[in-house]
Amino acid sequence: MSTMHDLHAADRVDDHAQRELEARAAGIKAVATEHATTTIQTCRQACGGAGYLSENRLPQLKADTDVFTTFEGDNTVLLQLAAKGLLTSYRDHLGDLDMLGMVRFVADHVMETVIEATATRPLWEGLRDADLTDRVFQLKLFEDRENHLLDGVARRLRRAGKDNAFEVFNAAQDHLLATGRAHIDRIVLEAFVAGMESCPDPEVAALLGKVCDLHVLCTVEADRGWFLEHGRLTPSRSKSVTRLINQLCAELRSSAEILVDGFAIPEAALATPITAD
Repeated sequence: MSTMHDLHAADRVDDHAQRELEARAAGIKAVATEHATTTIQTCRQACGGAGYLSENRLPQLKADTDVFTTFEGDNTVLLQLAAKGLLTSYRDHLGDLDMLGMVRFVADHVMETVIEATATRPLWEGLRDADLTDRVFQLKLFEDRENHLLDGVARRLRRAGKDNAFEVFNAAQDHLLATGRAHIDRIVLEAFVAGMESCPDPEVAALLGKVCDLHVLCTVEADRGWFLEHGRLTPSRSKSVTRLINQLCAELRSSAEILVDGFAIPEAALATPITAD
């Protein structure tokens, strides 16, 4: 909100910042509404038959969030918009590179190819073998995935000409969506870390740290195929992701009520038969 205010209050329009804000807003809306729908569906199933009774409000919430995934822009289209914004910035950045910058860009691409072709060798092990709950490792992992996907989809779209532009763009839709989602994952994690670092209460910050670890590990688990295929995780490290998720869930279970209270949900919204106890 502060960024939007600054942009609208500025005397001069910053096209780059405006484009970045629009892409971020589009991606966050898509990811947030998808998360809400998945969360409510999980709650419905966890509550058994009671979760499907209208008196417990979960069916109405589920119906509302189903609409939100399309309302104010379909989530798939919004993730495409986020990826397009990144591609525009990517193009602008490359357009400003001098010859040395282009040489470095090509060298980085060659190194990426070598890493993927020799994933069993210790080229990335400085980070690949780091503690999965290490914050620097987590940030680097998400940033690396976003940059790699962006570079890859940019190379694919660069093949487009006047006669096949639509076909090339249409064939890269899966790549575009993955890039947009990876961008938002990185943005959310950075905001999460910034929030924890500004928290004045050490105990609360420690609790949020566990929640952050759980978020990161669940994101990695959902996309572990990419991390394995691109040599960012070894098979043994990948297996440990689920083990750590289960461990964190067990540790956070006793703090579930505290975490929910942090959202300051009005009592009236909780007044259902299923929450009477």
